[in-house]
Amino acid sequence: MDIVQIIETLGIPVAVAFVLGYACLFLMKFITGKLIQRIDEQYAGLKAIVIKLIDSNNKEKQEATKLGMQQTAQFSELLGRFDTFISVVQKLTGNGLKKKDGR
Repeated sequence: MDIVQIIETLGIPVAVAFVLGYACLFLMKFITGKLIQRIDEQYAGLKAIVIKLIDSNNKEKQEATKLGMQQTAQFSELLGRFDTFISVVQKLTGNGLKKKDGR
């Protein structure tokens, strides 16, 4: 059958409906095929990036915690040395570095 004969037999609205049906079918095949595959590939790439960012963030948190603990230990050691220094200076000067409340 020729396309012109189909249009003459069925009419223009029915022929247009067939063409639109074929276009919808083609569009659905495209969406479910290539487009979904492309979206999945991009999602996998983004997922890998997010995982790397989370891992990097966790490492930074661990390093910051470790650094904070080291600084706390160093500060405690410094305070201990400062107290030792104060007691040595108090012994050397007599009562020159007593606290204001009389101790």
